[in-house]
Amino acid sequence: MAQRRDERVFDVSLQYRPLDPVRVRVTRRDDRVTVTDDGAAVARAGRPPGWHEVADRVSDEMVVNVSRSGAVSLPVVRVGPGEAEIVRRIAEASLALYQDLLEITDAAG
Repeated sequence: MAQRRDERVFDVSLQYRPLDPVRVRVTRRDDRVTVTDDGAAVARAGRPPGWHEVADRVSDEMVVNVSRSGAVSLPVVRVGPGEAEIVRRIAEASLALYQDLLEITDAAG
């Protein structure tokens, strides 16, 4: 049986900075759906000392996963919030991570 796969990128009306929209990718593989920022927040803000602690805090506060490489993500599951809510949550968490990373960069500089 062939595996079904679909990917779409959504602009959610948030911006990291002017003219730099927050976008999230939704990937569907058969019955699995994953939403991610593909590490965009960390790619823009960098990895200042202490960035893992900031990522852990955002992960805990916003109930999202943040990988060791900095990708913010969550699966969409049948018993949880719907896809639209997960897309919004990932976008908001990505923006929060970006802003918090900028704050520690500014504080160090």
